[in-house]
Amino acid sequence: MIDAVWAEAPEILDLVHDSIIVRRLDGTILQLNAAAEAQYGWTRNEAIGLRLGELLPSEPPEILVAAEAELLADGSWEGELVRHNRQGEERRIDVRWSVRSGSDGEPRQIVETGRDVTEQRANEEAVRLSDYRFRNLFEAMAVSFWEIDFNGVGAMLVALRDQGIANIRAYLLDNIHIVREMLRQTLTLDVNAKTLEMFAAGSKEEIVGLHTERYWPPENLPVFVDSLIATMEKQPTFIRETVLLDHNNNRLDVMFTVAWSPDTRKRGVVTLGVIDITDRVSAERKLQQIQADYTHTARVATLGELTASIAHEVNQPLAAIVTNGEASLRWLGRAEPDVDEARELAARMVADARRAADVISRIRKLATRQSAGRELLSVNAVISDTLDFLRRDLQSHEVRVTFHGEANLPEVEADRTQLQQVLINLAVNAEQAMVQRGIENRRLDIRTAAIRGGQAVAVEVRDNGPGIPPDVASRLFESFVTTKPNGLGIGLSICRSIIEAHGGSIEVTNNGGACFTFTLPAQTQDAGAADPCCEKEAPVTAVAGASKN
Repeated sequence: MIDAVWAEAPEILDLVHDSIIVRRLDGTILQLNAAAEAQYGWTRNEAIGLRLGELLPSEPPEILVAAEAELLADGSWEGELVRHNRQGEERRIDVRWSVRSGSDGEPRQIVETGRDVTEQRANEEAVRLSDYRFRNLFEAMAVSFWEIDFNGVGAMLVALRDQGIANIRAYLLDNIHIVREMLRQTLTLDVNAKTLEMFAAGSKEEIVGLHTERYWPPENLPVFVDSLIATMEKQPTFIRETVLLDHNNNRLDVMFTVAWSPDTRKRGVVTLGVIDITDRVSAERKLQQIQADYTHTARVATLGELTASIAHEVNQPLAAIVTNGEASLRWLGRAEPDVDEARELAARMVADARRAADVISRIRKLATRQSAGRELLSVNAVISDTLDFLRRDLQSHEVRVTFHGEANLPEVEADRTQLQQVLINLAVNAEQAMVQRGIENRRLDIRTAAIRGGQAVAVEVRDNGPGIPPDVASRLFESFVTTKPNGLGIGLSICRSIIEAHGGSIEVTNNGGACFTFTLPAQTQDAGAADPCCEKEAPVTAVAGASKN
């Protein structure tokens, strides 16, 4: 009687989305629904009357014995079975069995509902493997990784946006206490072993579950703010060099990175990567120091070459002071002292003393290890000052200098001392090249001009010396390349470093001698400032030369 009930039930069973199979205790199939047909590939007519174990072999076999025992003892069982469908494909089925008893209370049938969870389990395994791989990388990489709960910070950013604040970055920088509160809202979910090492933490408990405010020095909070703005703009990554603090308040030079994936962004979780670049930054600082030392050495070496000229420049006002002082004493020593004459002589002594002080000041600026820093400068004025400084040396070597400075030249932002060092080096090179080759009627021509529509200033230094040997020309600005018998080969290399550090370039050509041209970016907003045309003929200096220090 109970078996007959199922023969009339297929229409009702077909309404159920899960597969349903009804069988006797011996496994003979009495009925199955449309969902079971679709799931296993067997039709109702083909399956009825066959044993379930033969039609749909299950794995592992030993689980069936335990499952049947539990089913008869408790009246139900549920679990996962691996079955093969009609095509022989392995499917993972989440099944539930329940016993139906007859009127006498004895078990007669088993009703099974099943759901194919093959894809679901495959996806779960893929996620598990992905997480496993990520965890391995997370722990094994030589990079400090942080998982941060960003939900609290996100809520604060949304609130600011809803207030209609147009420039959130500027607002946050003006309200650093809000930035600090945002840092206190960051919750560290996990860190890797490298993080403990880098930040001098004894265990994860010292970091996980806590906020990140302690790691940010006040001066670097703008970097954190920029990472917030990158979050709001939904940028995929954020990378910036900065400085963080470890647990001993030691400063760490780091590359700070933030990454968001669509999944983690939805959960409000971000991954931070912190790369220790202390060694690299230290090496860069040492290199900068070496370059500064080389530059200083070159300046001192140049001053050594100009010793006679410097002595002459200083002796002239000193001699005048002595002469005027002696004359003043004579005027005052007369029976009737001539005070007016003595006063005029005293004024001359003051002027000569100031002239000597100016010479010493220029020498001190060139000799000092540190430069004065960048300022807005008139290139024409710097060239004129430099030529005045070199006047005696150029005159003594019979070098005639002409300087043609373009009027209304835009100013440049430059270090005066470094720019003078470039000009002195080029002028002295030109002078020495012409002297060494016995050139008669030695000429040094310096010109300035605005180029690129006033966006840059060009300085050209040309001599009538022997020019640059072709085999050296392509390497002239490299370190330790020289055309002088006793040259070090660092002068022009330093010149290039100085000019490139100012955003410009320098090159050399042969055109009836050597012609050096360097450019500097102009401060266009000041292009209209008056910079009178300088055009004079006097032993002063600029650039150019066929030799290299």
